[in-house]
Amino acid sequence: MRLQRCLLAGVLAVGGMMSAATADAALIRMTMQGNVTSSNMGAFPIGQAFSMVWTYESSGSPQFIANRQAFYVDHFRSISVTCGAWTASDSGAFGQINKYDNLSGFDGIQFQVAALPGTYQFTNPKPDTVSFANAPNGDAFSNMFINYAANNSTVWNNYALPESYNFAAFDQTINFNFSFTNGGFSGGFTNMQAEVIPSPASAGVLVVAGVAAMRRRRGVGR
Repeated sequence: MRLQRCLLAGVLAVGGMMSAATADAALIRMTMQGNVTSSNMGAFPIGQAFSMVWTYESSGSPQFIANRQAFYVDHFRSISVTCGAWTASDSGAFGQINKYDNLSGFDGIQFQVAALPGTYQFTNPKPDTVSFANAPNGDAFSNMFINYAANNSTVWNNYALPESYNFAAFDQTINFNFSFTNGGFSGGFTNMQAEVIPSPASAGVLVVAGVAAMRRRRGVGR
């Protein structure tokens, strides 16, 4: 009976640590694949495969909330894009996220990264910029938008950045748009995934909890 109580205590301790770790995890990884559907650049022809992975910090407060919209600054943590021969990536704290809740009856979220601060609208101070490689034809990157929009206001009822997504709920718009100095391309996604990345601190808590539970079990068995 004593053995069962000790084992149960160990399980509860690990379970409590896991719950705390899950609550603390705030880095979200978005993985998307799709195809170019509109383009005026030869380097990005219609039908070309597109893939993108980015992470953002979901905790923290928006810079401001106005007109049913919350504007978050520098919540991106990394981004990587591949489209044909073009690949681009950056990391740090940058970009702008605009989440709207019941804006004229619609819910949605927009992710933006830009090469120049002045490209970002509404926020002040401006978010940090990204440094992307030029397009294969030499055109410099200017701006990127990722849009998820629903035809209703039932997707969410708050301004917090999401940690999970029901992509099927965005029945109005799911697309990407890239601009360069002399053109651009856009398209839609065919495969989408969002996942929480546990922070290193949370992972360390789980390891310590597991070791402590094992030690308790060994002590009981002696």
